[in-house]
Amino acid sequence: MERIAVIYNPNSKKNRDRSGRAEDLARIIGPWGEVIETRDLSELRPRLRQVLDRGADYLVADGGDGSLHWVLNETSLVTGDARLPHFVPTNGGTIDFVARKTGLANKGSAEGILEWLKRHLERRQAPPLQAIDSLELTGVRVGADGKEEAFRRIGFALAAGGIGQRFFDKYYAEPQLGTRAIAKVVSRAIASHLLASTPIKASEELLAYGREVFRPTAARVTIDGRRLDCEEHGALHAGAFDVSLGGIFRVFPLAKTPGVLHFQAGAISPMEIIQALPRVVLGRSVHGAHFTECAAEEMQIEALGDELLAPIIDGESLPGVQRLMVRRGPIIRIPAPLAEA
Repeated sequence: MERIAVIYNPNSKKNRDRSGRAEDLARIIGPWGEVIETRDLSELRPRLRQVLDRGADYLVADGGDGSLHWVLNETSLVTGDARLPHFVPTNGGTIDFVARKTGLANKGSAEGILEWLKRHLERRQAPPLQAIDSLELTGVRVGADGKEEAFRRIGFALAAGGIGQRFFDKYYAEPQLGTRAIAKVVSRAIASHLLASTPIKASEELLAYGREVFRPTAARVTIDGRRLDCEEHGALHAGAFDVSLGGIFRVFPLAKTPGVLHFQAGAISPMEIIQALPRVVLGRSVHGAHFTECAAEEMQIEALGDELLAPIIDGESLPGVQRLMVRRGPIIRIPAPLAEA
């Protein structure tokens, strides 16, 4: 009998005021699995080891892309990439691009997704699965003690620097996250940049906003063995599949083809970024005279100057990175309503 394990954090923002939710999730699952409470990241790996030893086939990450990121990475450390179970995102975050990709977002909340999954198991009918490409990110980061340490992460979307990483810094500072916050950050950055070139008086706070969002990242970048001439990158990104960012922007269109990674790097001015936004809304490639956007197998990034990289991986920050290698990671299998006949 296949089994479900829901990884549940009662201390997460959405669960703090929802007493009894773990019991509600357990009632939905019934005899088909269990709810595993993890109050902080240090508890996650040992609890995963326990539940995987009991034979969990589906790991349900109760949260958004960040929750899925941690469940996936900690599971990989327990099982190795070759023996990963099936992962189930629950559309519980503010962007949920993995749930959107597989159609799980159409099932609503975690409760609706669990009901759908349980019905398949009750019929002794495995749910359809979608094989999702991932990124493997390895490199060296500088710890709080100043010592270098190696790291490895698995992810789906990377904003290593430039506009993507700066955008997420501003986005996560918003009091209410979601589609409106995405639109607010983008519109404020555009207004700030355009006002800076006019005689119209604006506050220093507003003018600084655009400078911060559009500030390039100093890095040495090599893609498939070819070093880019540019060392000031207005965008420094990688995607394992085509991503819908809150239903507003559609990025990494080249990765829509399975097995293809989409990389972006190079010099691109604020006005070139602004002019490219309609193409990003439509899910098309971005063009720039000194900008590289391509399908490739690997990208190497080395921080230059005093600023270390602080890449955003699936919405999660990894500060203090000195060197980063991005390659294709393991195939991740996710139940996918879009694959149903």
